[in-house]
Amino acid sequence: MEFEAGGGRKPSFLGRLPERDRAALLALGRPQRLGVREPVLAVGKPGTDVVVLESGHVKVASADLQARQVILDVGGPGDIYGEAAVLSGRPRMADVVALDELSVRRIDAGSFRRFLHERPSVTLELLVLQSCRLFDAQQERTYTRVPDAVTRIARRLAYLVDVCATETRHGWRLDAPLSQEELAAFIPLGRTTLATVLDRLREQGIISTGRRALAVLDLKRLLILADM
Repeated sequence: MEFEAGGGRKPSFLGRLPERDRAALLALGRPQRLGVREPVLAVGKPGTDVVVLESGHVKVASADLQARQVILDVGGPGDIYGEAAVLSGRPRMADVVALDELSVRRIDAGSFRRFLHERPSVTLELLVLQSCRLFDAQQERTYTRVPDAVTRIARRLAYLVDVCATETRHGWRLDAPLSQEELAAFIPLGRTTLATVLDRLREQGIISTGRRALAVLDLKRLLILADM
């Protein structure tokens, strides 16, 4: 079984697995297709299954104390979601919503736990994934306190290049179709400030933008702005 290769400079969860383990994991799942903005997993629900993305992109979202949407992460082909609730026995901590047409495999909790028990190398990769997500979340908590909007935006764009972008001869095209409102919720930052900074980056030739489209034309300069 094949899955659409995930974009970005970093490999996805499936991309880190040997072909044999990847095929065995996908074979456990029930195929499902979802449309744009359809819910994939819902916050507060029990962990009855995990979802592996074969194609398409999702946002992981929650709400702050003022009931405003906060986008915690963005994912694409090869990523896995719902495993924390399955393994911990606790309710799901966030919503996962399709950003575009989505093809997934749903694996029931019991089958997933047995699979991990039988294949400790996959369990290790899952631990690596959880550690990376924790590290990224801690870094983001640190940088949301940085007052400079340019640095914050540059860091989040660099993260998106890492996880869901395709390299072209012009640079890196972000594959996840985020609206400007969603990008603001991902940073997080006010939309007016975001629009001003994006205009500046576009004028400097660092990015190009379109409707639900953004490309990083000069990654080296973006990383300098991101202090990375």
